[in-house]
Amino acid sequence: MTPERDPFEARCHEALAARIESVDGRASSRLSRARQAAVAELVASRDSRQFRVPGLWLPGSVLAGAAALALAVWIAHPGNVPQPTLAEATPLEDAEMLSSSEEPDLYQDDADFYDWAGGNTAGGAG
Repeated sequence: MTPERDPFEARCHEALAARIESVDGRASSRLSRARQAAVAELVASRDSRQFRVPGLWLPGSVLAGAAALALAVWIAHPGNVPQPTLAEATPLEDAEMLSSSEEPDLYQDDADFYDWAGGNTAGGAG
């Protein structure tokens, strides 16, 4: 069951069929030989290519590059080095300090230094 063709397509098909029937035997034979020679040349050139980029070389080179990159990253950043921490306090201690109503004892350790530093900001040099 063939689908219905629109009138333009039907006219084109009829014109093409009429043109094919009007070709003489000698020209048809030459066209057939030329087509067979072109197909044979294509098959021969396809078999003669040793290095085909879309073949196995491309995925292999991508895999080798990815392996080299992974090795370089692994050597540059070994996994057994301890990472430095900014503070040893846990998040629970931080939350307790922020939620408490007491003022933190910031100046308790070295009160003399803060008295001295506060006195120097008044404009005196020395």
